[in-house]
Order: sequence, then structure tokens, then C-alpha cells
Amino acid sequence: MSSEVDAIKALLLHEWDPIGVSGVDGAEDEYDRYALEVCKMLGEGADAPAIAHYLNWVVTTWMSLRGNVDLDRVIANKAIAIHQSRQN
Repeated sequence: MSSEVDAIKALLLHEWDPIGVSGVDGAEDEYDRYALEVCKMLGEGADAPAIAHYLNWVVTTWMSLRGNVDLDRVIANKAIAIHQSRQN
């Protein structure tokens, strides 16, 4: 079974992927820093709106791209589900 960090990395790469690198060889670590921050936030008890806000900030401020708030919410909820499944 993969670790929570690995699961969040995969979630961001394959489902969030704001720059479209999911299928690019060598891009597997493109979102690692964001996955680590999401895991930290989860460990500190962050809720879905806080995680979605962070993901949206990454896209709109850090990457200077157009954000997708709805997708960020979906990904945040999936990240929480991953975290909760690892707690049992």
C-alpha cells in the first residue's frame, strides 16, 4: 500500500494537473512540493475549503494560470478522503 504522500502526489498529478504534464515522461515529481504541503495541512487538521483555497492559490498566484475552483474543491475532498482512509 502506498503512503499518504504517494497517494496525494498521484492525485495531484493525475486528476488536478493544472499544467497538463500527467502523461509526460519525467514529470512524475512536478507537483511533489504541493502534495507535501497538502499532507502537512491534512496533518494539521485543515478542512476541504482550506485545501481547495491553497490549490487555487498555487494555480492562480504561483503558476499565474486560470484556476478551476470546482476542480480544486473536488481534489481537496479526495485528499481528505485519502487522509481519512489512512487513519483507520
